[in-house]
Amino acid sequence: MADQIAREAKVGAIAVAVFLGAVAVAARSSAPDIEETVDAIAVTAEFGRIDGLAVGSPVRFAGLDIGEVAKVWLTDQRRARVSLIIRNTDIEIPTDSAAVIETDGIFGEKYVEIHPGGELDAIEDGDRLSYSQDSVVLESLLNQIVARARSARPQDADTVQ
Repeated sequence: MADQIAREAKVGAIAVAVFLGAVAVAARSSAPDIEETVDAIAVTAEFGRIDGLAVGSPVRFAGLDIGEVAKVWLTDQRRARVSLIIRNTDIEIPTDSAAVIETDGIFGEKYVEIHPGGELDAIEDGDRLSYSQDSVVLESLLNQIVARARSARPQDADTVQ
């Protein structure tokens, strides 16, 4: 009986140690690295439409994730201003780069792709990307295609004999 109690105590101690180790690993992996926080810069961009773009959406440069959308708000001119946190500061982004809202596939998530410009100067913390391209709404695009097809069709094709 004493052996059984000692064995159960050892198993319980091992289970508690494994649980605490898992909690420590989870806490460490979810906490941002201090280097990552110190090296990050924040820039803003303004858009007419940001359909589907949200806080936490990725920011990409040449297809690589370099940051995320930190904040979205409406300006006095009724434009959407987006704050971008760029964590990979090893990449020098030219000051005349463009922020473009793109979709990952047809129905995928929205993200901000930064298209590099040609300037030699790089953006710095607090800068604003002057060039931007709004989100494309699939429904609006289809409506434009249908309208163009209807206008190109001969008028007498509407009447059936």
